[in-house]
Amino acid sequence: MEASNKHLNISIPQQKIAQLIQQGHLCAADFRCLDSESKNTVWQLCLWCCEKRISCNQQCASECNSLCSSKIKVTTS
Repeated sequence: MEASNKHLNISIPQQKIAQLIQQGHLCAADFRCLDSESKNTVWQLCLWCCEKRISCNQQCASECNSLCSSKIKVTTS
């Protein structure tokens, strides 16, 4: 399959987005939110993931990712 600049409109659960960001597979700069509520949620997910990376005291990144990903709590207004 050839790569193109075609855009897709998809819906992904916030838990999966957080997991992909936390694991470094996805960056918020890689996609565009289509509404303000989604944008705010992604912003909070990014902040949460950054905090987890900074304050993580686990020896293994995969251990940390599995431990931290189950504790995601995002609030939106």
